[in-house]
Amino acid sequence: MPGQPDAQIRVASDVGGTFTDSIAYDTTAREFRVSKVPTTPDNRAVGTIEGLRAALTTLGRSGADVSYVGHGMTTATNAIIQRTGARVAFVTNEGFRDLLEIGRQNRPRLYDHRVVRTPPVAERADRYSVRGRMDERGQELTPLDEAGLKTIATRIAATDAEAVGVCFLHAYANPAHEMRAKEILEAHLGDRYVCASTELIREFREYERSSTTALNAYLIPVMDAYLGSLSELLVDPDGLGIAADVPVMVMEASGGLMTLPSARRKPVHTVLSGPAGGVVSAAEISLRAGFPDIVTMDMGGTSTDISLIINGKPQVTTQADLEGMPIRVPVVDINAIGAGGGSIASIDEGGALRVGPRSAEAIPGPACYGRGGTLPTVTDANLVVGRLGAETALGGNMKLDRDAASAALDAEVAKPLSLSTRQAATGVLRVANANMERGIRVVSVQRGHDPRDFALVPFGGAGPLHAADVAESLGIPTVLVPPAPGILCAMGILMSDLRHDLVATNLMALAAVEEAQVWAALEPLRVQGETLLDADGVPTDARRVETFVDVRYIGQSFELSLPIAEGAGLEALAEAFHSAHAHKFGHADRDAPVEIVNLRVLAVGETPPLVLPEIEAGEQTVAADALVTQRDVFFEVDQSWHKTPVYRREHLRVGNEIAGPAVIDEVSSTTLLRPGDHSRVDELGNIIITIATTRSAEE
Repeated sequence: MPGQPDAQIRVASDVGGTFTDSIAYDTTAREFRVSKVPTTPDNRAVGTIEGLRAALTTLGRSGADVSYVGHGMTTATNAIIQRTGARVAFVTNEGFRDLLEIGRQNRPRLYDHRVVRTPPVAERADRYSVRGRMDERGQELTPLDEAGLKTIATRIAATDAEAVGVCFLHAYANPAHEMRAKEILEAHLGDRYVCASTELIREFREYERSSTTALNAYLIPVMDAYLGSLSELLVDPDGLGIAADVPVMVMEASGGLMTLPSARRKPVHTVLSGPAGGVVSAAEISLRAGFPDIVTMDMGGTSTDISLIINGKPQVTTQADLEGMPIRVPVVDINAIGAGGGSIASIDEGGALRVGPRSAEAIPGPACYGRGGTLPTVTDANLVVGRLGAETALGGNMKLDRDAASAALDAEVAKPLSLSTRQAATGVLRVANANMERGIRVVSVQRGHDPRDFALVPFGGAGPLHAADVAESLGIPTVLVPPAPGILCAMGILMSDLRHDLVATNLMALAAVEEAQVWAALEPLRVQGETLLDADGVPTDARRVETFVDVRYIGQSFELSLPIAEGAGLEALAEAFHSAHAHKFGHADRDAPVEIVNLRVLAVGETPPLVLPEIEAGEQTVAADALVTQRDVFFEVDQSWHKTPVYRREHLRVGNEIAGPAVIDEVSSTTLLRPGDHSRVDELGNIIITIATTRSAEE
């Protein structure tokens, strides 16, 4: 558990759409081993065990040596996107049965009269309403109709709904009706799952709370089955064979960890959690290297996830949406785009080249994998122009078929556009890079940040291959490639802390309250946070409790979350809000009244730090054993083929410098240096690349 004495062998896995990445870390020897195996779509727990076993084997260990397991996955996210969750019933107040369908009336395209809204996960026949009402202060207006609720339970029991979500108006102020409804439903529905909104979020705005609750109910059966299967395989001697008392922690979307039992009850916290571990790891490693402000670019097989780190801290939001449905739990602010190594290149109806969002996924994968795939992907394009070599073994064991990649590009892109195969490949890479460039502008330029003030940190299996081109196009001068970039999400899980996010709506105009009243209102949340950490077994010296408030101008419909320090005064809070509002929106009104909307407490159980292995010091010149081969690589920067040296990253030493063009291979990823780029290895083993030429971010 977080806060426990440093265990000897800690393992973590991150299940992606194409590959499952795993890491085994020996805290005594300060060394780690990694593995990258194909994801097993039929049962992703199987691939997880295979990956963990492979990492442990290369470390010379077995499951019996493991004392901590961390796990990240996209199971919940995929279930929502692919609509493969359970049949779910939804119970709310009389008159609000259709709340999930009506929503906020927001449309992705304002003037599109034919826009099709995403249907709610609870169909109308599975939505029920019951008499009973609280007001916004938590005072009962109408008693809960328990007889009517029992009738609803009987109707639900006659269906094959596997889970029920309960959300009542103003339950954030008084959850008595909700919890009584849950009690009655559980008594009548046997082993079916029931969840109440106030178990997830004590925040106003009934639609967002209802959506979050319905999604949680939708996911519980899926995640309970998946995590149950994983738990069994972890302890099974024919699986990983860990001891039954080894703690298993699950990555949540906020960048923190939750216990496995919590993840089975509150799976909505794992939605959009897939890339969070990488963001946490990138932030920590970059801060140690002296780069507190970075843009992360996690390019995997299916997508690229982009995030902004300011002053060493990932940006966290509570305003996430997935497939048009709001999810009001803390989420690392990530912009996901459909451009990954497995993204398929195609020609649209207008004759334009497109890359993504369709992906070849793990099965059959890119054409070059030799698993039956015939459609060209970004990975195939990288292979054709030499960025990847036929001798490259993805994940350490998967050889690539250049002829198959060329044939796919030729048939699907080159011939339709009357291009050579090489031109088709560079076109695919150019489009993929442009997609990533636009994605970075969304999290930087569109939010008032100049990307030239940041370093770019690429990771994922494909990120370091594309980083130099993307950085040059945005005017970013420096690229930092962390150790083992292809498994950085798994590494981040070992770096993440146990986290409890608590919130309570409490509207207070700053002009009408004293600071002591604010802290009195925060105190129950702080006590609750300490109680949760007690239950998790976190020692007092490994705890951290932080306080925040959501603030807005009175009359606004959105808030900004700000830290609050006891004794600082409400005037300082108001000034901090004005400054934050001006930075984000370009204006502030210091004469307008300000109010607190929500109170927040973050209770953290700190994880023992992950100390990266020390890298042997070397000379400026790379040792001869690091150079493994040379191959022809085409570079767009000068439209030429170059005989390019290929180095093994494992043989690089601190102080080594490499001038581009060059390729640096490792088990989990490949890094590309273009002609004119220059790299050095720092004391932490990062590859720091100085980009040869940069353009203005405004171009």
